[in-house]
Amino acid sequence: MDALAAIGARRSIGRLVEPAPDGATLQAILAAGAMAPDHGDLRPFRFHLLRGPSLDRFGAVLEAAYLARCAAVDAAPVAAKAEKERTKLRRAPLVVVVSTVRVASEKIPWIEQQQATAAACQNILLAATALGFGSMWRTGEPVYDELVKDALGLRSDDAVAGFLYLGTVADPDAAKPPRAPDLTGLVTEWPA
Repeated sequence: MDALAAIGARRSIGRLVEPAPDGATLQAILAAGAMAPDHGDLRPFRFHLLRGPSLDRFGAVLEAAYLARCAAVDAAPVAAKAEKERTKLRRAPLVVVVSTVRVASEKIPWIEQQQATAAACQNILLAATALGFGSMWRTGEPVYDELVKDALGLRSDDAVAGFLYLGTVADPDAAKPPRAPDLTGLVTEWPA
């Protein structure tokens, strides 16, 4: 599939099934992420792979982080929310947690390092689509949680860009149709 077709075909699919990309296919997808635009060639992005039993082990981390957030504000945890945190990674057979490791640089600001990581995420999603897999980019409270960062071996000043769910679309007919490009209100000629 060519690049424009992959861009047009990519959809967020909330639940994915086996098979997930693996072997050379997974390497190609991750390599696409590593080829993202990256001012200064700092390579600030990291890809943490969760699959098989590690989905459940990291789900326990997400649940513990949720419970700690509740305790920090003296709020009673909701059992259904705790269970959701523990099991949500099982919505796909492979989850790539993408993070930005802050690289000390007088020339490249932190925001540009995060933007490079966001571009890496988009490249991964498009490569997965081009190779016939479904995907979903998820964020939420866990990406800002210090316990989650710590479990990934990140420092407090690093950042989690998101959880990229990858797998096979169970029912392609149920997926949202391609989005029609609409540039209304997005483009202006400068000077106006």
